[in-house]
Amino acid sequence: MHTILVKKEYTKKEVLKANEAPGKKKGLTSGSWVHDLCSLQKVITLCPLCQHKFNPGRLHYIRDKDMPICIATCDGCKTFDTHCAAYFYEPTFKTVRSTAADRRAERTAYRKREALLG
Repeated sequence: MHTILVKKEYTKKEVLKANEAPGKKKGLTSGSWVHDLCSLQKVITLCPLCQHKFNPGRLHYIRDKDMPICIATCDGCKTFDTHCAAYFYEPTFKTVRSTAADRRAERTAYRKREALLG
């Protein structure tokens, strides 16, 4: 048996859709799906109605204050919302992202070094 491969030109929309997580399976509760994502240390996006059900501190998650909202599909109820909150796994977030307070501290330290040297 022979297999014929046909090259297809994918659009940007199709590529982005393929990279998106499929979401929770039917019959699985929302809480267990969110906890599965937490155990994989993934970014959690929740709509305003689902945010109160999630305790980020207990699971070592943090919400970025520089980015208060995001446009995403809620991991809890699977609705597309323009005012979702993104929660990041704290150890990963601190190594990858610099907050405004971190940048301010770096500028202050740089200015102090410059004042001592010159």
